[in-house]
Amino acid sequence: MAIVKMQKFNLITFYSYQELLLETFQDFQAVELFSAENYYDEPQTIFSKKQAHALIEEVELQIGQVTWARSFLNQYLPKLSMMQSLRQPLQRYTLRQLAEHMQQYDWQQIYERLRTIDKRLRLLEQERRELSEQENELNIWRYFDERPAILTTFNQATGMLGTIPNTELSNLTQEMSHIPNVYLETVHQTTTTTYLLILCHKDSRQKTGNLLRSAGFEEYHYPFEGLPSEALQQVKEQASILVDEETSLKKELRDMRKDYQAFGLVAEYLDGQLMRMQSNEHLLTSNYTVNLSGWLPVDKAEAFIKRIESVVGSEYFLEFQEVKMEESENVPVLLKNGPLVKPFESLVEMYSLPQYNELDPTPLMAPFYALAFGMMVADFGYGLLLFLATFLAKRVFHFKPSMQQSLTFFEICAVPTMLWGLIYGNIFGFEFSFQLLSTNNDITQILMISVIFGYFQVMFGLLLKFYILWQKKADKLRAIFQSGSWIFFLLSALMIVLGMMVFPDGPLQEIGFIGLIVSLVAIVIGGSLDGQTIVGKLGSGLYGLMDVTSYLGDLISYTRLMALGVAGGSIAAAFNLIISYLPLPARFTVGILLFFVLHGLNIFLSFLSAYVHGIRLQYLEFFGKFFNGGGRAFKPLKSSEQYVEVISEEKQQQEEE
Repeated sequence: MAIVKMQKFNLITFYSYQELLLETFQDFQAVELFSAENYYDEPQTIFSKKQAHALIEEVELQIGQVTWARSFLNQYLPKLSMMQSLRQPLQRYTLRQLAEHMQQYDWQQIYERLRTIDKRLRLLEQERRELSEQENELNIWRYFDERPAILTTFNQATGMLGTIPNTELSNLTQEMSHIPNVYLETVHQTTTTTYLLILCHKDSRQKTGNLLRSAGFEEYHYPFEGLPSEALQQVKEQASILVDEETSLKKELRDMRKDYQAFGLVAEYLDGQLMRMQSNEHLLTSNYTVNLSGWLPVDKAEAFIKRIESVVGSEYFLEFQEVKMEESENVPVLLKNGPLVKPFESLVEMYSLPQYNELDPTPLMAPFYALAFGMMVADFGYGLLLFLATFLAKRVFHFKPSMQQSLTFFEICAVPTMLWGLIYGNIFGFEFSFQLLSTNNDITQILMISVIFGYFQVMFGLLLKFYILWQKKADKLRAIFQSGSWIFFLLSALMIVLGMMVFPDGPLQEIGFIGLIVSLVAIVIGGSLDGQTIVGKLGSGLYGLMDVTSYLGDLISYTRLMALGVAGGSIAAAFNLIISYLPLPARFTVGILLFFVLHGLNIFLSFLSAYVHGIRLQYLEFFGKFFNGGGRAFKPLKSSEQYVEVISEEKQQQEEE
């Protein structure tokens, strides 16, 4: 349970093995490459930096095509429910299996087919929109029983179709009644517009035209050949053909779920291939050889050598180099913890990974966090519900490893939640017949337990700081005066409290006050170690006394353990009281629903508060005592696993055995 020990390696072999070696490293999943020129203390004259891979742009284009294909198909595939998605087993492949799939699956032909379908669907949409406009147009004139083209064949008369606003119809009709040889017919009318047929003798054409213009008449030019009703039927038939074609194409897309999944495998392979190509920037080459350097966990060295020999045989030179003290800040960090501690690594990563030469705070923080989480929820029913939900979810559904770790995290936190629920005697807001502590009557005792809990965690943090400083020869004085002085201060304060409350007749108070004075002097000395001049040392030392209020604030922060635990229990009890006021019939109908809804809300808020405030206590009150952070995560050459889980061949063989 610590930070994995790293070492550098430098590998030189023949250039022809480069691609196979990179594939092997990617399958190995334990090698982080860095620029090989950084391995040497002096500039290299034998090797030169390798140029960017010539096919990078082509592979990036292919990734874009595959990504588009999946996105396009996803629009038409039947959507799985959340339950169905979670019940789907995770797809696991090795790089070799992905490569075989790439060779067997003609994805580019399917891609071209999808492009053709996409283009056709867009064209169909445009054509349907145009036909829809024509249909709306023809629906207006379908009651005109003649071919509109006949209006252009008259010798002695003029015929027109057009529209006017409804507000002008009455006046137009009246005015036209005074013009001889004029015929006006309403073909269709909407709430705002009237569609007209106008016939007039050629002698009345000018007068009729003037009158129509004054009424806002807009002439309509019929774009079809036959009767409007016949043209309407033809448009509907054409639209029906387009709908059938569109339905057929979309059905073809809905039946391509296997292609959707296959494209994911192609994308995963191409993504891995792109990573290998981008690794060129880390390599050095000569006329016949290639030079690779990187980071490797020490315990993987033997397996690493076997992997190299499986590719190049004995035609290689390999050198390992231990981490130097001055380069520890640049060493990538990989945490290694047991199954009960590993889920808490995500909390450390959110804050900052430790530096390579630091302690891994995960196993040191995990017990405190879990106990604090349980104390802030402190309901046996809530804890049992959380434990069963996470326990069953992990066994019924299929989650990615990161999600599995998150569920395990809450599964672990559920145990102290049940424990504190038994101590407080709470289950869904009801009280057990036995209670070690009552959230109604023992508030003071719970408050004291919260502060004592904080006292021990803060003290533990200071002891860790003392240990870390003591390991360095140059910092032993700092260990005594910057950490030991505060430990002595807190012990002295504890003796004073015990002397006042537990042993009032003993000498503890006097000893505590003497220790307090001595510790304050030591704190001033410890602070002065950071000063450069005499005045600076004095100022730094006196300023160190200000941390007394900081430590007091740290201890007060732990009172939230009491506050949230009591508040959650009180809210749950209040919900139960509200439901108990309902009439008996309502209590077992609406009341049951209210019970689930109200307690569901309280469960959510309790877990959220415990999660957030638990993190705050670790980050501010605990980590601040000994942990610096700032480490860089170990990023091995491996697939991104965006679409499927990619495992090494070695792991696959172990699972099959």
